[in-house]
Amino acid sequence: MEPNIFKVYVKCNTYNQASYIEDALNGFCMQKTSFPYICLVFDDASTDGETDVINKYMQKKFDLNDKSVMSELDTEDYHLTFAQHLINKNCFFAVYYLKYNHHSIKKSKWPYFNKMIYGAKYAAICEGDDYWTDSFKIQKQYDMMENHPEYSLCFHAHHELFPDGTLSERHPIISKKCYSTEDIIPKGGSFAATNSLFYRTGVMVNKVFPDFWKNAPVGDGPRMLYYSTVGLLGYINETMSVHRFQAKNSWTLRQNVSIKRKWVHYKRMSMMYDSFDKYTDMRYHELIEVKKKKMKKHAVKSILGIVLKGRWYKN
Repeated sequence: MEPNIFKVYVKCNTYNQASYIEDALNGFCMQKTSFPYICLVFDDASTDGETDVINKYMQKKFDLNDKSVMSELDTEDYHLTFAQHLINKNCFFAVYYLKYNHHSIKKSKWPYFNKMIYGAKYAAICEGDDYWTDSFKIQKQYDMMENHPEYSLCFHAHHELFPDGTLSERHPIISKKCYSTEDIIPKGGSFAATNSLFYRTGVMVNKVFPDFWKNAPVGDGPRMLYYSTVGLLGYINETMSVHRFQAKNSWTLRQNVSIKRKWVHYKRMSMMYDSFDKYTDMRYHELIEVKKKKMKKHAVKSILGIVLKGRWYKN
């Protein structure tokens, strides 16, 4: 199978999400599209049995016998399984079972899949603890981007799933057909769910991350900021995914029990906005200063909450 047949690639980073990962994989496989797409699943050396869950899923749902499509590759960094779905012939998976945790040493996975996605026009994201609920999600976003060349990225409404099982539907505070940088700065990464983002792959200059994004502690906010500088962000007013709020083993949950992590995150995000300010030649300076003040206030309030609740962890 030639890599450049894929119109869209989906990137899924996951670690210790054995309880949730099958929902994410089902959301990928159920997509109904007029084009082939590839899902890149990176199991970052999970220790909770997630690796086995993914492996069993591949054996059950994918054609691992057709050697004209299926392939495997073993390196010192990962074991790769590439295969086509048994029923949905437009769906392909490239599962990277990483042999050591890459996140902890900040090692990039880009070299592993660069050739795999060559020629893909668009990309989507969904972490292992989130999932998609609309089988036409990718097709709808693909059609929107094809019909609106002025859009660099598009997103949609989503559900928040809370630990007690309740669902809350989330839309932008101000509902419009498209948004600009001025709309993104005040909300940051919370402007849109990461699992709703769908963006053009060819707009990044020389495929190099700008410093404000490269050095940021998170990827969703900087990604939206960057894409807002090269085009508009289109919005589909349909709820097509679920974000698990404070899911087990999630980054958010770890942040919420650590004073050190809360403060370090605030400082790094503040530096990110300063860097973005320079990147945009101070065009949004006043908005950025307001955002930084709100972030500091929120960080202090969160830290006080951790202390008062007796959930004080050093790391």
